[in-house]
Amino acid sequence: MAMTFVPSSTSSTFRPTLIRCASANERQALFSRIAPVYDNLNDLLSLGQHRIWKRMAVSWTGAKMGDCVLDVCCGSGDLSFLLSDKVGSHGKVIGLDFSKDQLSFALSRQQSLSKNCFMNIEWVEGDALDLPFSDGWFDAITMGYGLRNVVDKQKAMQEIFRVLKTGSTVSILDFNKSNELLTSAVTVIPTYLLMLGMDD
Repeated sequence: MAMTFVPSSTSSTFRPTLIRCASANERQALFSRIAPVYDNLNDLLSLGQHRIWKRMAVSWTGAKMGDCVLDVCCGSGDLSFLLSDKVGSHGKVIGLDFSKDQLSFALSRQQSLSKNCFMNIEWVEGDALDLPFSDGWFDAITMGYGLRNVVDKQKAMQEIFRVLKTGSTVSILDFNKSNELLTSAVTVIPTYLLMLGMDD
């Protein structure tokens, strides 16, 4: 679910209102804006469990040493770093996102970490609906908390399977809309963003 916040029209004071971002440009702007606090938001929404879930998602891909893997909608790079551990220094990880700010944050994390295998990660600005890769290129693909934010889920899945090698695995991690915990947590986000000075 892509989100942004606007002042309520029924009050003279600022009261955040949850709305959906309709266009890809709106979603891109949102994720660029929240890049500095993106990991904190994931901690908030999942009560910290997203770190465990991400390890499970990477494990399910079956990625192994020497593989070439893709992390679609990589954000700040959590799944990319986990994949890097799996494929090792002789493997290759591509982290793709449509937000330059998210990619910049991911790159800064990569540069601050000491593991040699993390040097096998390449950050690519790109669209999940038009992946800039050849057919059957990747041994495994992940997408963490990204499918709910693309404007055309079917097209995104078609692109993922196009660039995935036959017989390989894609592992998609996301929140379920029916998750009551998520519904409750979402109501906290406006206050959290306001505390971080992101109310304009």
